[in-house]
Amino acid sequence: MASLRQSEAPTFNLIGDRVTIGRDPVNDLVLPDDSKVSRSHAELSRRDGQWILVDLESRNGTFVNGRRVGRHPLRDGDRIEFGGTVLTFGSQQDANATEVASVDCAPTVGLSEREHQILDLVAQGLTDRDIGEQLFISISTVRSHLDRIKEKTGLRRRAELTRYALRTDIG
Repeated sequence: MASLRQSEAPTFNLIGDRVTIGRDPVNDLVLPDDSKVSRSHAELSRRDGQWILVDLESRNGTFVNGRRVGRHPLRDGDRIEFGGTVLTFGSQQDANATEVASVDCAPTVGLSEREHQILDLVAQGLTDRDIGEQLFISISTVRSHLDRIKEKTGLRRRAELTRYALRTDIG
């Protein structure tokens, strides 16, 4: 089970496929004492076993490991900042330990400019439909590009492609 930890607060377990974060009491994780946190600040959603953090256009932004993000796939140990609140993402089912070798062995050349764009959007946590809309191409074209990317890199799962993109600075 995935969770969020704050240094001196109880651990917040992520239950379900969607968790909202903000100052407003309607959120799943309420941060009422931080005036720099928006009423509806961010959302976590689980897609294909991967937790994705999305900033909900908050005034002060959302940061992962010191970098401002709009949408970001989370990995075990990521440090998330909302206003003055710092949380650590934890995942007991982090597959990195068994997949690092395949990611490290993946080639870094041979991808077209369009494949780089698609891989970047995958790393941001977008769905095939979202990628198609952003690039003005059909879902089937997105999937064809993904098939070629998987063939060129030897990586099969979306989570592997995300880690590959982040490691090679594509994402």
